[in-house]
Amino acid sequence: MLVVAIVALAWSRFVRLWDHLLRGRALELVQQLWTARRMHCPYLFHGPDCESAVAKVSRYGCLGDFKKAWAAACKAAGFPIGRKHGGFVFHNTRHTAVTNLVAAGVPDGVAMTISGHKTRSVFDRYTIRREDLARNAMQAVTDYVNALPSAPKVRPLSEAS
Repeated sequence: MLVVAIVALAWSRFVRLWDHLLRGRALELVQQLWTARRMHCPYLFHGPDCESAVAKVSRYGCLGDFKKAWAAACKAAGFPIGRKHGGFVFHNTRHTAVTNLVAAGVPDGVAMTISGHKTRSVFDRYTIRREDLARNAMQAVTDYVNALPSAPKVRPLSEAS
């Protein structure tokens, strides 16, 4: 899945990520691809139309037919393919990545920088609501309220005088 997440990045955006964000296995994969790169092409992943110093402009461009590659990967993993069949689409990985950043405790501003979201409203739409986190939050509120002193602080007005 890690390679799939890197596939869609164009070179200019990718350089920023490589220099500042990638670590571990992700960085190793990128470095391997960088050493085997095609010097005439600004991408790390190449399609069948990336043959000469001037890449042919086609429907799929230099990245190749990514939909076919995604479908093959989903099929090999046993996942249903496409929205019509209730399956996975590549864009789902973006939602998952944002959700994982938030769940890992990464501050929202940093997560927005990594995901490329410029507005909070769009960023919030990419965060998948997790029931377990909501359940834990509600339990924390319940625990807090239960720990409050049980003696009432408010007295009826008739008793106050």
